[in-house]
Amino acid sequence: MAVVSRAGMTPDRSILLLGSRTYFERLFTRARLAVEKQQPGLRDATSDLTPFVSSGLVSQQVADGADLFFRGTFSGNGRTCATCHRVNDNLTLDPPFIDTLPGNDPLFIAELPASLGGVPGLEIPQLQRTFALILENVDGFQNPGVMRGVPHALSLATSIKAPNDGRAPVQRTGWSGDGAPGNGALINFATGAVIQHFTKSLNRVSGTDFVLPTTTQLEQINAFLLATGRLNEIDLANATLTDSGAQAGRGLFLSVGCNNCHKDAGSNIAGGTNNNFNTGIETVPHPGRAIDSVDFPADGGFGTTPNPKGGLGDGTFNVPPLIEAASTPPFFHNNVFNTIEQAVAFYTGPNFAAAPDGFPIALDGAQIFQVAAFLRVINASFSSAISLQRVNAALSLENSSSATFGTASALQTVNALLNLALATDDAAVNVLSTRLLNQGSVNEIDTASTDVQNAIASTDHTTRVSLMQDAITNLTNARTGLGTGLNFTLGEGNLLQ
Repeated sequence: MAVVSRAGMTPDRSILLLGSRTYFERLFTRARLAVEKQQPGLRDATSDLTPFVSSGLVSQQVADGADLFFRGTFSGNGRTCATCHRVNDNLTLDPPFIDTLPGNDPLFIAELPASLGGVPGLEIPQLQRTFALILENVDGFQNPGVMRGVPHALSLATSIKAPNDGRAPVQRTGWSGDGAPGNGALINFATGAVIQHFTKSLNRVSGTDFVLPTTTQLEQINAFLLATGRLNEIDLANATLTDSGAQAGRGLFLSVGCNNCHKDAGSNIAGGTNNNFNTGIETVPHPGRAIDSVDFPADGGFGTTPNPKGGLGDGTFNVPPLIEAASTPPFFHNNVFNTIEQAVAFYTGPNFAAAPDGFPIALDGAQIFQVAAFLRVINASFSSAISLQRVNAALSLENSSSATFGTASALQTVNALLNLALATDDAAVNVLSTRLLNQGSVNEIDTASTDVQNAIASTDHTTRVSLMQDAITNLTNARTGLGTGLNFTLGEGNLLQ
């Protein structure tokens, strides 16, 4: 049945027009759904996400993609995309977060013997636990794998446009720009992930060790990925940060060369494409090689041509966005640095200056901290914007209906969304508090978090609405306190888990 409702209202509160589908269309839909439900890895995508779709907050395709991303195992070893891209860790993975996981988490499947359902050899456990490094056979399973961190999956819509340089991938994904199989498009990334990470054995036999995503499933996951994080770039030239050190860092970022590759703190050059560069990052000694030098080979980056310095590839890696950086450590493809200050300092050192695509950048210690402060503040503004998006959506759901959706009540659905807001609140506070930045905004975010926590604890509708409205006011004030010109268009995927 099709229902037309008044704008801003759900069908349970407003019905203007009703219409039934034809008999043959109903038969076709019933048959199609029956076939799709038999596809391993496809859960009932509307079981937990119905209220988001019915309220108009999220499209059905994005909701289906999120369900597959967070819960689709594809008949593999129990892992999902979210095993590494954790929603409460900014869709990435870092050692402190790994330390909080129980021993039976699917992330640690390589630590179990095969007799207990484990997949020995799928990871290098000590490097995984100590440095959050994942084994990736980016050059084909016939070649040794490389150790890479988990890139966050935020704002992919802004960061995957390939330059017209004649190189094969139609979109730039992963750490080296060639992370997806086939033609290299983001839509194929999930296929590579299932084969690499979800397999029940190192034989990687489709139909036995896993089931590959269908075309429909790939389209759904792709839609979700393109709807996460932000959908726009900001204009740094017209942005002003309240903190004087961060504002000075903004000026340095624009003047010393950072903006050449990270236009407006994004991932693109001025032409709007995501390019590859050899920055010399592989020449930095990695402490992980002292633990396991045999299983931690050189990473050649893009492509599969032999690299004279070791590994396969031309030595280049593509550019990640920096707005998301401060809350998604560690940094670079091999997680070699733990703080944003260390990452900035790398570009002032000899490794970058001597690299094929490097050049001297002269910043003293104070200026390094200023650039890092700038990156911290814009990241906190981004995180608090997502928190604000989530609380606004939670308030909308709270006001839309008190009915039960599927197996979860509306109260539980709203509380789940509020808990997501708390995660990004924490990220913003941690990024700022570590360097004692914008204490006024930190206080506002902390107050908003308290409001959200109290809303979660309450079952009274009027109280919950009032607390969410207060949290929205405080988050708005916090963002205003950080500066102006930091305006983000946010994707609907931020509401899902």
